[in-house]
Amino acid sequence: MLKKISTILSAAAVSAFLITAVEARTLNINESLAPGSPEEAALKVFKAEVEKATGGELEIKIFLQDQLGKPQESLENLSLGTLDIYSGALSYYTSLAPEELSVVALPYLFKDHDHLRRYLSSDIFKTAQDKLREKGIRFISTDFSGDRGPYRVYLSTKPIFGPEDLEGHKMRMWPNDIAIGAWQQLGAVTSVIPWTEVYLSIRQGIVDAVTAPLSLVKSTKFTEVAPYVTELKQFPQSWPIAMSEKVWQTLSPSEQEAIVNAANAATARYREITYENAASDVDWMIKNHGAKFIRV
Repeated sequence: MLKKISTILSAAAVSAFLITAVEARTLNINESLAPGSPEEAALKVFKAEVEKATGGELEIKIFLQDQLGKPQESLENLSLGTLDIYSGALSYYTSLAPEELSVVALPYLFKDHDHLRRYLSSDIFKTAQDKLREKGIRFISTDFSGDRGPYRVYLSTKPIFGPEDLEGHKMRMWPNDIAIGAWQQLGAVTSVIPWTEVYLSIRQGIVDAVTAPLSLVKSTKFTEVAPYVTELKQFPQSWPIAMSEKVWQTLSPSEQEAIVNAANAATARYREITYENAASDVDWMIKNHGAKFIRV
């Protein structure tokens, strides 16, 4: 009899384990950057924090280099609920709330990251978040501590010392009318090219240059094909993590709390990495690619 009871209890334990395993839910997150980038390191923090806080009931799967779609496609999929989570620059969301978000890509409007964060805590930016939620997208990194960069640079095949050097210069841009217009006013010829195609585009001569946060340059190896790096610091950037509102509404309150806490931990770590690595990244590019840094 005892043996029979023991067998029944063992079977029940196995069944409970199998049910728990089946109920574990996977959430996919898409990111444009490559392995070895600060974005990947930060998303690993996000993954670990979510899975720890939910006891493994939520699992995070990270997809890099736009494996689940380019930025604009990712935003559309967030709205539809066919993509769970997306991480990328705040300026990618401009088309969804242009009146409030176009300013984040306007050169030299914001003095520094602290100035930008004050804007991101304002009522104006709250309106932008409301508009995004109406379109099915919610920012889950609520403290916006993900300082991107920590500053922007201009990478090119020839040295750039002043605005006159930009006349006729072919440069890669992302789909943002404010940023594109600013460069065109300086004489540059802009082409919208996906981030994952920039290296090859410079190598093939389709474009001569790209502007980017410093922290992204080492992992992309852009200085192999564009060794002149001009420090412009034209605007500070934030790297938030966003979630499909449809997916968010399917989570329990405790899961939602875990997601937000993990996203804030990830963006805080992202900020630490970008500041910690800035000087060593510059040294690495000079040593390995012969990069030449120019301060205007």
